Amino acid sequence: MEAVKNKKRDRTGEQYGEFEIIGPTGNESEWIARCSCGKERIVKNKNMSKLTHCNSCAAKLRMKKRTAKPKKPKKDKFTEMKNWMKPKKPKLENDVLYEIEDDRFFRPVVGELINEYGNSASFKIVKCHDADAKIARSWNHRINVKKECVTKIE
Repeated sequence: MEAVKNKKRDRTGEQYGEFEIIGPTGNESEWIARCSCGKERIVKNKNMSKLTHCNSCAAKLRMKKRTAKPKKPKKDKFTEMKNWMKPKKPKLENDVLYEIEDDRFFRPVVGELINEYGNSASFKIVKCHDADAKIARSWNHRINVKKECVTKIE
């Protein structure tokens, strides 16, 4: 019995993306393909499915996409920084006394606002109980607490 040899499939005229197969080369696994722009290249059988555009066509497509999209206006970094640095509206008032309830003291202390941060604030301790005087002195009569622990004295 004779061994049957597989015939090479004729791919001439087939389309793969923008490429059309023109004909075979001397090698059995390679074909000549022509792009719609006219450029020719040699393609192997295993790479036929990956054919879409030649490099020059792909570059033209990218350029079209770039020019088709409207450009976004550039952000001014300086004004962004200025807005970021802009202080937020304070929730606590200056020159007002606040009652501060903190775990570090035995009883609530009275303080005056020095500076306000995101969720906390620093206070100057104005009045405190005698039992808390030593603790207040050790912190130089200044304390940082969460705003939740503070109530305004009216």
